[in-house]
Amino acid sequence: MDEVQIRRRLLEHYGIRVDPEMSKYVLRHLQQARSALAQIPVMGGDARTGIPLRLLVDAAQVARPDRP
Repeated sequence: MDEVQIRRRLLEHYGIRVDPEMSKYVLRHLQQARSALAQIPVMGGDARTGIPLRLLVDAAQVARPDRP
């Protein structure tokens, strides 16, 4: 998984757009904590309105492999 996939998953599952630095932050937390971390704080913008958001995203949802 890379930063681009993280950004795509956050957009698809949560409707939040994040910058490259935030996607690197999420990826680092996923790699370091593995299953120990239940939620990751994410800051970005709402995909429809652009309003700044801070969400706690489910680490398992973001780390789940893509379905074929």
